[in-house]
Amino acid sequence: MWFVYTIIHCFTMALVNYIDEYLTSNNKVTGEASVHKRIGGVLIISTLLSFITIITLYFYLGDVSIAKQALYLALASSIPMVIVWTSYFYLFLKYPAHQVVPLFGLSSIWLLLIEILFGASVTLTAITGIGFLVWGAYLLDSGTFKWKIPTRLLLIMLPVSLMWATSLFLVRLASGSSDVLTIFFYQYVGIGIIGLLLLILVRPYREGFLYRVENQGLNFLGISLLNETVSQISFLFVMLAIALAPLGAYVTALGGIQSLFVLLLFFLFPIHERSRIYSIQWVAMILIVIGVFIVELWK
Repeated sequence: MWFVYTIIHCFTMALVNYIDEYLTSNNKVTGEASVHKRIGGVLIISTLLSFITIITLYFYLGDVSIAKQALYLALASSIPMVIVWTSYFYLFLKYPAHQVVPLFGLSSIWLLLIEILFGASVTLTAITGIGFLVWGAYLLDSGTFKWKIPTRLLLIMLPVSLMWATSLFLVRLASGSSDVLTIFFYQYVGIGIIGLLLLILVRPYREGFLYRVENQGLNFLGISLLNETVSQISFLFVMLAIALAPLGAYVTALGGIQSLFVLLLFFLFPIHERSRIYSIQWVAMILIVIGVFIVELWK
């Protein structure tokens, strides 16, 4: 079942990436404005909309009691998650979605290393499958089969992907003693609190958020609400997958399918010139698909 949950996560997250690209390109905060102000709108609304998920889950669950250790782990997982969101929006100012998103595949390596440190064992087949996924991600980033010195994007994505892997691993640890939905609830409590702190304490973020609300109104708020709804559904399914999978690295490895969905969306519904898809990116997509099949053979 974790495989089905992962596929749902990949498709819904690809939709989120596509909408994020639109929101970035449709940002009326001028290029001369502070970089922080430019991402402030999407970052603040992304974190604040977490309260919709919190309220919905509270009434759905009824009882949100949780083991103390699981509570701490769930709240802790919100910190690297917000770091990932923040980095993601900063990167979108310069790089198109179909270049940024596949590099989250690097989290497979980080998560695998973390789990090995905690005593897990893996097979050569599993490592081979992850290798294909990472290779495909590299081709999407570099645009060539030749070896190149890692680009700035790739270097930035190393710590960002580590943060994503850390958040997933903390959720996996917490799921050992509490229900996944309750863990998800408290993770979003943490994200919502961080969002409020960012709104109050970080002036450029607050100004960017208020600017977009005042100048784009329902267009910005409506699309953002739709996007965050899909995003939170996606994160719910990845948490379920992480909790049920034999290893968390399996989920992040299969997450390479998300790149395929992203490419297909931009190929079928291009937004602007920078989202144009090139032939080598299709090759990279095939490598990612091969990696997925290899990972599936190792169950």
